[in-house]
Amino acid sequence: MNSIQPNERRVWHGTSVLDPSIVYADKMDGFMMQFAAQGLWGRGIYFADKASYSKHYSHKPTTSQASDRPAPKEGELEMFLTRLLVGKETKLNQNRALTVPPIDSKTGLKYNSVTGNTAGSQVWIVYENGRAYPEYLARYYVGNRDESRSPYESKKEASKSRRWSSCSFELDASQLMNVSRKDNATSNVSSSNLLASAPKLGARQGSWEYLSETGWVAYDAINDALIEKTFQAYSVAATAPSIVVIKGPKWEYEVDV
Repeated sequence: MNSIQPNERRVWHGTSVLDPSIVYADKMDGFMMQFAAQGLWGRGIYFADKASYSKHYSHKPTTSQASDRPAPKEGELEMFLTRLLVGKETKLNQNRALTVPPIDSKTGLKYNSVTGNTAGSQVWIVYENGRAYPEYLARYYVGNRDESRSPYESKKEASKSRRWSSCSFELDASQLMNVSRKDNATSNVSSSNLLASAPKLGARQGSWEYLSETGWVAYDAINDALIEKTFQAYSVAATAPSIVVIKGPKWEYEVDV
């Protein structure tokens, strides 16, 4: 088996008529060749850089599908935002006869994935299971804004609302240092510096939380302060970075405030 190069991309994928729960509920393979269709680069699993491309393959959810996600409203569609291991890729012209990536003449081994361009987007195709992680299932609608589903006109407006985040937070450095910490063993950020450098939006009480398998859980003190600093900076200036990298002892992921 070819070794996979650590080349990861965040890309979009629409499952068309296939219920997305078949993908995210599969604990072994996720996206599977058994459900793959014939395309411009042969029979494979296709992913796109542009959501505007994958929306043509969006899934239309029904009320009879998986009970672990909300019942759909009129006109709503779903597609995945995924993390794809492309490994060592090769760019090819369209070739419907492909069943596996071609061989790299320099190594004598097959490429891990194929890439190309179509309909205004770069696409990647893999020809084996277990190469992509369904990180998010995005549900959306197209048309005039429905305030019951999209209460905010912009990300900046949403970031200033207490309703948008369940958190409001402000502690001085001496209080923060007394808060118990559970999973910040890899962090070397000074909590007092984080709070001292954050612009103030007024008194905020509470803590940032994430949804775990057992319910909502508060972040540890260091990551809490880091998210709050980013949130406050972005609320003051929309040009400020809005992405926070949350680190634990064995994992890390991004939060967009």
